This record gives sequence, C-alpha cells and structure tokens, in this order.
Amino acid sequence: MKAPAVRPHSPAFIAAELLAGFPAALREAGLVIDPGRAVCFLQAARAAPPRGISDLARIGRVTLTGSPADFPIYDAVFEAWFGQSLMIAAAPDEDDEAPKPSSPRGDQSRTDPLEGDTAGKAAADDLVRGRKNFGRVSDADAQTLARIRRKVARLPHMQSRNWTPSPRGPRIDLARTCRAARATFGETLRMTRMSRPERPRKLLLLIDVSGSMKAQSEIYLRFAHLLVRERPRVECFCFGTSLSRVTAMLKHRDPDQALGRLADMVFDFDGGTRIGSSLEEFLSVSRHAALVRGAVTVLLSDGLERGDPAEMVHAVERIARLSHRLVWATPLAADPRYRPLTRAMAGILPHLDDLCDAGSLGALDRLFGRLDAVEHGPRGQATRRFSITGIAA
Repeated sequence: MKAPAVRPHSPAFIAAELLAGFPAALREAGLVIDPGRAVCFLQAARAAPPRGISDLARIGRVTLTGSPADFPIYDAVFEAWFGQSLMIAAAPDEDDEAPKPSSPRGDQSRTDPLEGDTAGKAAADDLVRGRKNFGRVSDADAQTLARIRRKVARLPHMQSRNWTPSPRGPRIDLARTCRAARATFGETLRMTRMSRPERPRKLLLLIDVSGSMKAQSEIYLRFAHLLVRERPRVECFCFGTSLSRVTAMLKHRDPDQALGRLADMVFDFDGGTRIGSSLEEFLSVSRHAALVRGAVTVLLSDGLERGDPAEMVHAVERIARLSHRLVWATPLAADPRYRPLTRAMAGILPHLDDLCDAGSLGALDRLFGRLDAVEHGPRGQATRRFSITGIAA
C-alpha cells in the first residue's frame, strides 16, 4: 500500500495529509470506515496530540475499528501507511510529481461494453485520493433549487400504522367515546373518531461521485442537501471506489459549508468506478440495509461498471427487493437515443421501476413529477420504455 506523494511543504502539512488519508486506506483494505468514524479519528488526534507512533496507533484502534477481528487488518495498514509515509516525509528534496494511478486488482477485471456502446470507456476503477473543490451555484441552478424546495411536500407519503384522534376519521374511537359518555351519565353526545395520518415515505439517495460523473456530482449533492434539510426520513450515501454515508454532513443549513465538510471526509471524488462492490458493501452493513426497507430508492449513476457486471446486477436485485420502489437516474438518458446496452445496465433493467434522465437540476425537478406515478404503478416498469432483447447480463 502506497502513501500519497508528499509535496515539499511544512511537516505539519505532511502530517495532516497522512492523517486525512489513513481512513481511506483502511476502507480500501476492506474495513467499514464511514465518515463518522473518520471524523472521530481526526478529532481525537487533534484533541490529544499523540506523543509517538504507538499513541497514534491506539487512537486509531479506538476510533476506526469495530471489533477485535478488525485489528489484524488495521495493524497491517497502519504499519504500511505510516511506516512508508514517514520515510517519504524524511526526503523533502525529491521531485514534486503527481502520483500515478494504481493498477486494478487481479480480481477486478474490466468488462468491455457491447459492440456499438462506447460510453463505458469513460469510466475507470482506479482509486484517486483528493479533495473535491465545489464551485458557487449559478443563478439558474439556484432558481431551480428553489422550485424543487416548493415541491418537496409532494414527494411520496404513506399511511401511518397508528390511529390518532381526528374529527373526520373513518373509524370510531370507542374507548374515548365511552369515556366521554361517562361524564354525561351514559348519554353519548359526541362520537370521537380517529384516522391513520400520512407521513413521508423513506427516501434513500445513492449518488455516484466517480470520475465519469464529475460534471454532475455537485448538482446531485446540492439536490441531496435540499432534500435532507427540507424533508424528514431522507438518507444519502456517496460511492465511487468505496461507500460513504453523508447524511449528517448534509444537514448543515448552509449548502456550501455542508459540501465543504463532505469534501474533507469523502476521499474518492472524481476517481474510479466500482458500483457493484460499493453496493455490496452497502448491503453488507445491517443498519444500512435496514434503511432500504420500504423506501423509495433513487440511484444517481451512469451505470458504467468497470468490474464484474454480475456483482452489480446481484446488488441491484437485492436493493430492488428491499425497496418499495427503485428508480435509476442517469445523465446518459438526456440523449433520446440512449439505450441501456452495457451488460450491467441490461442486466439490472428488469429490476428497475423507472430509468430516467438526471443530466441537470431541471431533470431532477421533473423526477419529482414521476415519483408519484412510479410509487402507485406496478413494479419493473423500466423495461417497457426500452425494447431490448437478446442481451445477456
């Protein structure tokens, strides 16, 4: 495992770079490191500065591991990361060169797209570490976001299982009616009714932030920030080469500050694409998989999987079974000639309830109008839009 190339800056800068990159290295090695654990690690290192490498190792064990079973992987990554990084930091006179992208692992072989479909060549599976720089929202996008904010109340709702008092409810509350009658010597003067109130249905956003989605990832995250702030029961995850839960960071009231905090904790922006493995990682955590049950899941991605398409198809099939409805929104669908011809997209198409355009904020605005029809329509309607036969996943 290689540490990031160090530019000739101050020792404090080098130490900060090493600490910030360590959680991503553990995530790459297979540990489940969400942004919350990474934040705890960095805060602990700042609040109680370690006096030596052993102190730093103990801080990392406490904040970044979930059980003693994680210790062997943690110790190996720690030794490789900080041991080699300290040797690099001790040689400040080396040339300042950009790090070369790592080669794909042997078990992550590339799958070529079908003949005539070259869109997948834009995707990659390399791990790139770097901080995403978000720009200011344009006036047109700000107006679109304001229009979306006014429509948030129209998103899908569901009836609560609990009955509550209501003046025009369909059911008579016999217990409350009898209690009221006792005050009038058994004479029933008023029938108390109750109903099952509506509450917002769970909404789950899974956002692809890989290099092939570089042009759209910022507008997707601003869209997600609006939903997380304005609507309850919304969860948001980012994935590229790994998975990150970003709901807590998007709850900040200022969108620019929220995206800035998110950029400090998500290390795979504009990097490679491992959709299947990221979705499998999501489903492998029970508390994450519980968020899918009964939710309208919106997956924002171009679907350009560079690994084994069977892994992506299997993960999407599981998510579709758990979700109330599954919508795949892709910027490629902005072109009327678009057809899901790659093996991965053709394989997941029967499991999708809708496959729609997500090339701009305006397209996401139109997505609101589709959700109600998708929620109340039959399952697996995406195949009706695309007449594709003879394509094996």
